[in-house]
Amino acid sequence: METLGLALSVALFGGFASVLRLGLARWTGWLPWGILFANTAASLLAGVELVGASVASPLIVAGLCGGLSTFSTFTAQTVDFYRAGLPLRASVNLAANLVLPFTAALAPLAFG
Repeated sequence: METLGLALSVALFGGFASVLRLGLARWTGWLPWGILFANTAASLLAGVELVGASVASPLIVAGLCGGLSTFSTFTAQTVDFYRAGLPLRASVNLAANLVLPFTAALAPLAFG
């Protein structure tokens, strides 16, 4: 795929995934479950793609996974919990958004 075509395709995939993340961000509760799900799902998909190493890797990893996952949103949510006097919730959100996506990205290696 030519460079411009690849860049446009990644932008299209990333845009779609960002809109999907926007919808998932509305799923909240004790923790922002939607963002945790988005980060974990994107990491799992990236792990699957790394095991398969297909020609579509840039589209999947940079486009879909990059658009779906968000480090900045989960960080801002964690800081908001801390500022609201909810240090336990901030700590759980921090740990969950680091451990679950990392584990999800590793899982395909165990089965790949």
